[in-house]
Amino acid sequence: MPGDKVAARWGDAGFTHTLAEINWTASIAVLLYLNERTTGDPARNWVTSWMHRWFVGDNLRVLVLGCGEGWLERVIATWPFVDRIDAVDLSAEAIERAKAQAPPQISYSVADLNRDALPENAYDVVVAHMILHHIEDLEHAYAQIERTMKRDATLVINEYTGPNRFQFSDAVEGYINELLACLPARLRRSALDPAKTYERKERPPLQQMIDLDPSEAVRSEEVMPLLRERFEVLDECAMGGTLLHHLMYDIAPNFHFDSPKERSMVELMCERENDLLRNGAIASDFLIAAARKRGSSVRMANRPLPPRPKEALDVDRDPLWSGPSSGLRPRIARILLASRQPKRANLFAENPVAAALARFRPADLRDRFDRADEDDAALLALLDAINSAR
Repeated sequence: MPGDKVAARWGDAGFTHTLAEINWTASIAVLLYLNERTTGDPARNWVTSWMHRWFVGDNLRVLVLGCGEGWLERVIATWPFVDRIDAVDLSAEAIERAKAQAPPQISYSVADLNRDALPENAYDVVVAHMILHHIEDLEHAYAQIERTMKRDATLVINEYTGPNRFQFSDAVEGYINELLACLPARLRRSALDPAKTYERKERPPLQQMIDLDPSEAVRSEEVMPLLRERFEVLDECAMGGTLLHHLMYDIAPNFHFDSPKERSMVELMCERENDLLRNGAIASDFLIAAARKRGSSVRMANRPLPPRPKEALDVDRDPLWSGPSSGLRPRIARILLASRQPKRANLFAENPVAAALARFRPADLRDRFDRADEDDAALLALLDAINSAR
């Protein structure tokens, strides 16, 4: 049965842990980019600085769909306005690993959202994290989600909504390979197979996708249209990932966050994707959204933001105070100048005064780069890729 195959795949700890290590979000620089797109602050993530606003009221009962090994509900369990959490997943093995780490207010059960029923009028908040794009019978899943939500409940999703079975367009493939070609060979080496170095990244063969996991992105393109048919969407935010999801897969571990040049390469690739999203050349493949049942009057909760993470307080001095911009956008100039530093802290502080002054500095930033150095050559190639779209 397809469901058994899917459950076995996602219940395999070796598979899920390896995937987490080689996935695009294994890069801290990518996570900072996603944070900034969703919350406006690279130090604040979507869970603690966006999703919490849709937990309306107190003593809330929450349902988490597709919980895996339970990291998300363990975060939610720390919130004082949450009373009880139920979490479900298709994989009994993943559920057992989640139970081993769970505090008392979390309960777990196995459920197949393609066919199983959810209790009626039971939850104040339902969270679906990277699960809906694995559901073939989305109509059944959405009907059950609506059934289990109380009248003024909210539904929060974080989902891949891009092309079914990752069959991205020729244009997206071209943008991915444009960036891949800029990178030194050592950074294009497969983490899974070190003997392999990527020369190109291509759409996965359709049958191969089905054979590996018949649930993967099975109806991902319909996740949002069907959500809008049944629910009223209150808020949504495009996270991006259209290029980075595929580009960084299996090479993300090669880029070290504490290496100024390697981190700057990732940041420039993020900027390239961001530009293409902004000018409409590509659509976002990942999004977060909050919705309510039709007829509900629930609104966003006015909850304060949590303190910035302690590590975010350690910021770099703004490099534009001491470096030329060459007429580049301030952010691009910052990234390039930061690559010249012997080390980098977690974040650097954006300074609007420095950005304004940078426009009057005529020196050419490229003079600071050595084209004989493979990393410098890669940074300049990425800069050319960004400039080619402007």
